[in-house]
Amino acid sequence: MTRAAKHIYTFLDDHLGIYDNPQGIEFIMNLDDSVFVVSPINPPPEPYVDFGLIYPGQPFNTFVDDFQFSGTRALQALTPEKMWALYNKGKVEIYCTLVVKVIFYALYFRLAKNNRMIVRDDYDREHQLEMVFTNPQQFLDYTQSHFYQEGG
Repeated sequence: MTRAAKHIYTFLDDHLGIYDNPQGIEFIMNLDDSVFVVSPINPPPEPYVDFGLIYPGQPFNTFVDDFQFSGTRALQALTPEKMWALYNKGKVEIYCTLVVKVIFYALYFRLAKNNRMIVRDDYDREHQLEMVFTNPQQFLDYTQSHFYQEGG
């Protein structure tokens, strides 16, 4: 582990594995040292929807390499724009979660090659779309239709 990675690990550990930076980006380090990064997009398309960017849980060293962090200041300064750049590289996904009473239904969308998207559910089942969604309503509409197809 690099010196920078050690500092970042200690920093997250000192925050009990959960840190929200000043830009509203949340870092979550799990017991297995995998790291999630979440950046909500506000406002969501509807009040019953959580919507944003998520870096899916990756081993700690992969997380540091993907974000090219040089130290804790970079962690504290991470912006939504950097998350969008990683989305465009296929490292970050868009999540769209329906929140109805106690029911949560989430799909995760990441860019693939040739103007396509990969859609993943909470059971890690994936399928490919032959298009790329570009606005929040498209993500919401697709998530809702998939939820109803699954019997929600």
